[in-house]
Amino acid sequence: MKIWVDADACPIVIKAILFKAVERTQTLLTLVANHSISHPPSRYITMLQVSSGFDVAETKLLNEQKVVI
Repeated sequence: MKIWVDADACPIVIKAILFKAVERTQTLLTLVANHSISHPPSRYITMLQVSSGFDVAETKLLNEQKVVI
């Protein structure tokens, strides 16, 4: 299983919970955003930066046929 998150819209508190959960469960997490998102160093967390614009991150997630959280 892999979790994809629209990190532009995701509250900091939720991201913190996700960061802890992916370490505990060894689940892959990809953050999609139009700017760099700080995250702890982890082999389970990756960042995908998309161009700026309205709903660009959401469009990327939908085009990849991922479930948006």
